[in-house]
Amino acid sequence: MSKHKAGVLRETPLGAITSDWEMGVVGDFVAALRAGVSVNAVETESGCLANEVGVLKTGAVLQGKFNPKQHKVVVPEDVGRVATSVVGDRIIISRMNTPALVGESGYVPHDVSNLFLPDRLWQTEPSERPQSQRWLSYWLQHPSIRRLVAAGATGTSNSMKNISKETVLSLPVPLTPLPEQKKIAAVLTAMDNKLDVIARQIEATQALRLGLLQTLFSRGVGGRNADGSWSPHVEFNGDSRQPLPTSWNTVRLGDVAPLIRRPVEVEPENSYPELGLRSYGKGTFHKPSLSGAEVGNKRLFEIKAGDLLFSNVFAWEGAVAVAKPKDDGRFGSHRYITCEVEASRADTMYLFRYLTTPAGIAALTLASPGGAGRNKTLGLSALANISIPLPPLEEQKEITAILDCVDAKLSVLASKMDSFQTLKRGLMQKLLTGEWRVNIESAVHDPEMAMLA
Repeated sequence: MSKHKAGVLRETPLGAITSDWEMGVVGDFVAALRAGVSVNAVETESGCLANEVGVLKTGAVLQGKFNPKQHKVVVPEDVGRVATSVVGDRIIISRMNTPALVGESGYVPHDVSNLFLPDRLWQTEPSERPQSQRWLSYWLQHPSIRRLVAAGATGTSNSMKNISKETVLSLPVPLTPLPEQKKIAAVLTAMDNKLDVIARQIEATQALRLGLLQTLFSRGVGGRNADGSWSPHVEFNGDSRQPLPTSWNTVRLGDVAPLIRRPVEVEPENSYPELGLRSYGKGTFHKPSLSGAEVGNKRLFEIKAGDLLFSNVFAWEGAVAVAKPKDDGRFGSHRYITCEVEASRADTMYLFRYLTTPAGIAALTLASPGGAGRNKTLGLSALANISIPLPPLEEQKEITAILDCVDAKLSVLASKMDSFQTLKRGLMQKLLTGEWRVNIESAVHDPEMAMLA
């Protein structure tokens, strides 16, 4: 892809658009919006079988994507009432949804003859003007169009809004020549394909991680051989609920990670970087620093790198963390529980990882009695009594190392996903508005090269 600067940009309701293109409306490209009908349907795990008919859920379209798996199976007595089947090279639009999602749309690449629209979704019927519906679908995702849709939505409920056909058909779009429409759509589709690949890699890696969590905390990695390799465990205890290797112990959390408090004498002239209550698992643990005067009567406790941290309000959500070296010297209030792990018996990351597995979170939930939300409070004695399956220390560290590798891969993929999403947003803005003009004679390269173009 080569980029050519537009000669002159002019202001429009969509922002700056190249003056080479006249402005039009969605109705120039869409002759009609066809709705489905409301029918009775049921949820099934397998979706539609070969002889069944489905009706789409509103969530079948989101952020320009169409997900045919988002459907229900129409009950036999209503099959004859369905209308408007899913047709390829069309756009499906949500006419009724929450304020954030009303007007969401998705491009349909090919026919799905056994799926039909409900009355809350529209499907475009292209006009006779030469056009690319794929190109138009990207415009319907453009932030300026989404703002106009939100402004035109009506409804008295704060939880549900509607848009009219007139609102959609009157949305402004440039009358981009067809060859450029096709090239712009091809470039952005290549970007979407790249994002889809990364999403599948993330999904596969997350599935691998889940499988490892289930295996490593029940069967471990085995014993170390003389040559440094590991041999799987072959002997397990007789506990039918959770058989564990016979070389493992089951211990109380309080025996290997006792509660510790390091009270701080607050001085008015000092500053105190405090932990954020729900920031666990997000790579940051602190709020802006408080001065001693701002702390007031709040009791603060010093945190040291390697501490095992719990939010006593949100532990049942998995709000557990390990203090990093950069967190050394930060402070927690009474809303936090701090445990100092005995390094000779337990690996801190092993304990952390176990407590964030489904089994660990279930144990923290049982240790947090009360109602919903902030009414749940982690009990200190209940926390100390949580049972932990504990392998020998060397095996604990090996389990941690394996999961570290998987998490590192997930982190790389997440960063790659963020980079390509940022690149796509930039390309949409530049290409759709004509600020960058595509060379219709050139081939579409791998989107990674767009960063270097």
